[in-house]
Amino acid sequence: MDNETKFIEFLQASRKPNDKDCLASDFLRHIIKEPQFYAAFEHYTYQMIRRGRDFCSPWMVANRVRWESHLKSDEKYKVRNDYIALYARLFMARNIQHHNFFKTKPMKRIKGL
Repeated sequence: MDNETKFIEFLQASRKPNDKDCLASDFLRHIIKEPQFYAAFEHYTYQMIRRGRDFCSPWMVANRVRWESHLKSDEKYKVRNDYIALYARLFMARNIQHHNFFKTKPMKRIKGL
């Protein structure tokens, strides 16, 4: 089983069906509803990697996605700030060779991340 699958399965197991503010559930719905946000997040992250950066802030990348979407298209990405740490973890799970590119801290709302 690859790291991405493990990450997604961990989020699925962390869902709290009776909690309308469950971050894991919300994030899983968001990545299905707006896959283009992750594609742009990955694109700009790889730009930083190609420039020789050893690490980067996921907030910087997410805000770049927001900025570019406002400048270049009519599509404005709506992404909750709570998702940014999860997008960073998803990137590192999908791109294991860059497993330390984003600095992460334990999450309070999803135990075990």
